[in-house]
Amino acid sequence: MKKRNRYLELEPGDLLHARKLAARIVASAKKEFGAERVALYLLNPNYGDLEMEASLGVAATVRQKRLVPGQGLAGWVASRGISARADLQKSNWGLGAGGSEMAAPISEGENLMGVLVVGTRRKNFFSEGQESQLQEMALEAARWLGLAWKVAGTSEESRRSAALAEVGAAIGAEETPEAILNRVARESARLSGAKLASIFLLDPKKKELFLEVCLGGSSAYRKQPPLEISDTALGYVVRRGRPISVRDVGSSPQDPHSDRIQKEGLVSVLAVPLVEKKEGIGVLCVATAETRRFPDAEIRLLEGLAGLAAAALGRSRLSGRLDRTEGELRNRERLSSLGMLAAEVAHEVRNPLAVIRMLWHTALRGLQPSEAQAKDLNLIEAKLAQMNGILDRVLNLARSADPEIGAVDGTDLMEEVFLLTRTKLSAARIQVTKKVPPRGKAMIRGDRPQLEQAVLNLVLNAVEAMPKGGELKLGVQPREQNVFLTVQDSGRGMPKEITERLYEPFLSRRPGGTGLGMALVRRTVEAHGGALRVDSQTERGTRVEIRLPSWPSHRG
Repeated sequence: MKKRNRYLELEPGDLLHARKLAARIVASAKKEFGAERVALYLLNPNYGDLEMEASLGVAATVRQKRLVPGQGLAGWVASRGISARADLQKSNWGLGAGGSEMAAPISEGENLMGVLVVGTRRKNFFSEGQESQLQEMALEAARWLGLAWKVAGTSEESRRSAALAEVGAAIGAEETPEAILNRVARESARLSGAKLASIFLLDPKKKELFLEVCLGGSSAYRKQPPLEISDTALGYVVRRGRPISVRDVGSSPQDPHSDRIQKEGLVSVLAVPLVEKKEGIGVLCVATAETRRFPDAEIRLLEGLAGLAAAALGRSRLSGRLDRTEGELRNRERLSSLGMLAAEVAHEVRNPLAVIRMLWHTALRGLQPSEAQAKDLNLIEAKLAQMNGILDRVLNLARSADPEIGAVDGTDLMEEVFLLTRTKLSAARIQVTKKVPPRGKAMIRGDRPQLEQAVLNLVLNAVEAMPKGGELKLGVQPREQNVFLTVQDSGRGMPKEITERLYEPFLSRRPGGTGLGMALVRRTVEAHGGALRVDSQTERGTRVEIRLPSWPSHRG
């Protein structure tokens, strides 16, 4: 028997190419045992089965088979972790039809990496004791493969970090979700050497995956109908949030997407989930024309790219939500401005109208009008009463709705406003500092939507005050029987004469502004039984403090 570590005639340079290393191991085993058929299986961690990585003298139909631990001699050895030899009786799971086989596990400690199998057409070919010899070779192969994977992992980790940094920077510069997803698909194909890269997004209502981006696919692939998440492996990726890799789609369970991959002339597939807030929102899929095994480092690389894509989609959705919220806020501000204008007009008209009605009744005393004149006078009186009724309705309509009082978490409210505005703040180069207590420690007696709108208005005003960037401080502080909400910016500030007139309607220094923002904020705060305080200095910023009553059960 040869000495340990002398079975494999390998060189340090073989560590740079894991697939070539596997082929060298197979060649050494064939030479060592005089076998006609040799195969090296590796464990696929995603499926828990064995895939043939390298072989000699094995038919193509056999190379495509995947073995579940327990199937055939190789599966038996994998499930028990010990070497064995056996004569085959027309087994469907051997390297050939009949003959003799011997197999040994390739393990690193207790972790199974694969199985090394040698075989011949002749029965009783392997003798007692050769199992130990094959086991020694398998242990040596495990050390070499482990080193090769570590070398590849170190190199791949460096490549992965550089690639993610490059794509992350590129994504930061992109403007639209479509451009970002195309960038992710393009880089995924480049980094994995794939012929096709596609991104499917989930429609949660229909429970379908629809193709959003495709690079390298045919017209038929691009026009494919949505995929039911219950019918495909891609649906499994979304539901479980775990990647899957298939070395040969032809030898795997078929589904609609696998059929389409085969029609594209592709063989190996890797799919990783797009996850947002622990929920699957889509799949990044790459496919190659050559049979290949996707290493763990490459799977992690695509998971990183998928994470960037999910973050970009989340950012886009949040930005859209902010735009809608800001638009609604501005529309409400305009409607409120019309209401306040109507109230002012109604109030100003109502006073002289009341005088006219009093003088009218005085003037009618002692008059002896004709029948025709009396009709005209009665009509005038009726119209004066009608005008007064119209003014009453206008004033009632202009009054803001009373708040629907409930317990409002001040910390949760401030975090929600920050979430809505963080993309806008980042784009404006504004750094945010938050000083808030744990949730549940600052409960306010108020109407959540009205208070959120008021604070959001203050934050948007702060952004307008810092066109070149700056610092925004958001605070929540429970104090005695009140909760204080603060919004402080480092912007241009306001002179004293503006601060003193801040709540006057239609006073605005912003182009296109209505001048009602602060008036509406004060009206909301006062409707809650609170108070508003504004401190501002030119070129030093503005601090707005809202004092609101705390929820009774949280009063000190």
